[in-house]
Amino acid sequence: MGAAVVAAGILLGRLVGRTFRRRREEISVRLEAAGTVAGPPGDPFAGLPCRVGDVIVRRSGVGEAWLAGALVLSEQWPVAALFVAPEAGSDRAVYADGGAALTWLAPLAKGALGVGGEPPHAIEHDSTRFERRRRLPVRVHRVGEHVPPFEGDAIVGEYAGPGAARIVVLAGKDVTLAWKGVVLAKGEYEVLPGTSLRRSAS
Repeated sequence: MGAAVVAAGILLGRLVGRTFRRRREEISVRLEAAGTVAGPPGDPFAGLPCRVGDVIVRRSGVGEAWLAGALVLSEQWPVAALFVAPEAGSDRAVYADGGAALTWLAPLAKGALGVGGEPPHAIEHDSTRFERRRRLPVRVHRVGEHVPPFEGDAIVGEYAGPGAARIVVLAGKDVTLAWKGVVLAKGEYEVLPGTSLRRSAS
């Protein structure tokens, strides 16, 4: 009985690994065919735990995110990225700011926070208060596919609520986007590397 369980586990692991590899290859082919929008020089994902084409698998909870594109946020060099995962079964985003933790997010409806061009010191959502932990003036560049039509100068507001609850706000001149979710510590997710994105400058 024990041998059968072990064999079944090995077979399942092989099937899951094969599926991950196939999906990564599909994303890489589409990214190479589509090209990218020109962004900051050098590697836009240097210092981040993931990049476009990777797969993030949650160990705590259920979910996986296939990173098809990103909003790269730069000061003099890239400091963070907001990755989009349209094939995650529902709208999904992953925020990486250079630390070991990632923030697992879902988009908030337009106007849900009532935030304008300057992220305030505190916001409330669903009767929960979130305090701003960091404010960054950045330049936004789009990389990859399925990325929101957002480019140019913006301000990022990073907010912390009770426990692991987080909100990320990206406030530009004409549009403000927001996402809500939870922070994942390093041991709570796994990165399955995809093929490196070949960037082109125009």
